[in-house]
Order: sequence, then C-alpha cells, then structure tokens
Amino acid sequence: MFLLLALFSVDPAFRTTQVYVRNNIASRGNLKEGMLAPDCPLVPLMNDKTIIQLRSLYRPERPFVLLAGSYTCPLYRYISHVLNDIYSLYKNDVDFYMIQIREAHASDVWPIGNIVEVKEHRTLEERLTAARTMVEATQLEIPVLADTMDNTFLNLYSPWPFRFFVIKDGILKLVGTPKEARYDTTDLNNSTTVIHAEI
Repeated sequence: MFLLLALFSVDPAFRTTQVYVRNNIASRGNLKEGMLAPDCPLVPLMNDKTIIQLRSLYRPERPFVLLAGSYTCPLYRYISHVLNDIYSLYKNDVDFYMIQIREAHASDVWPIGNIVEVKEHRTLEERLTAARTMVEATQLEIPVLADTMDNTFLNLYSPWPFRFFVIKDGILKLVGTPKEARYDTTDLNNSTTVIHAEI
C-alpha cells in the first residue's frame, strides 16, 4: 500500500494530483469481474512491425495477470520491485504481462517530481523506446508489451493509473481498483495466491 502523498507532498504539481485521481476513478470504465476480457492488439518491444492479440497470450486453465504502467508514473516506479517479487513467486504457474501505455506524467504535459523525463509518445517507436527505458531503469522482470498508438488497450481497460486484472480462461476474475491515492499490491498478491491455490 503506497501513498502518493508520502512521495510527492512537497511537489507544487501535487495540488492537482488529488483531483486527477478522483476523476480517473470516476471514469474507470465498464469492466467487471465475470465478464469476458476484451481482446486488443499489442506490440512487442523488439519488433514494431508485429502486432499480437492479447487473447493469443492466454494458455488454457492458466491464470493470467495483466498490468499496465509507464515510467513517468511515480507509483509504478515505487512498487516495481514489489511487482517483481510477486512475479518471481508465481511465474511458474501464472502468466504475467505489463502493458506500456501513454505516459502518466510526460515531461512535456504534466511532470511530477522532475525525476524522470519522458515526453508524450508521438510515434510507436517513441512508445517502445519509453517501454525499454522503463524496463531497464526499474529492472522489471515481467514481460512487457506496448499499447498501440490509438491507445486501444487504454481505452478498453481503463488501467490508468493504478488498475490491474486477473484473467483465467478469458474471463476477468479480478478487476483491481485504486483506493484513493494509492496502489494496493496486497489485492494483487492475495488474488494471485487464491487463484494459484486453485490450480
């Protein structure tokens, strides 16, 4: 459980962060547990000429954890090591993927903390480069794919900024939701533990 307030309470841009989080929760999308997980195109980091479908990644009866993030999201950077721990614990029995979406706080749009400088992606190559930077800088071990430049995944799943999904046999088993201004990885860990126990 990680509070944005504890990280950036002294940053002048933080004054608008609380409003932003409230608005994002209000427009979190229509996905609910028990629904069929929407399919969408995704791009491998090392080949921008290849498009793969999300559904093609599913394996029968194997749980699938779907996360989203960007390097300019301070909460993602803060919890990346926790995500690695969860991945290491369950990766032999559960598939994990992180989707690089548009930048949460692009340096030319809405910077927070002045720690990371990544501009808003204007091309797919810029998005892939940002994803590679994210992986390297945070030492993320979870496999990463990128959203397309029309933001299909972002629009379908509304994952920005703190949402994750647990899918099994194409069905949404958990739609993780933000809790005020924090990303609670306990929900992700607990849900993965329960689903893992059912294997």
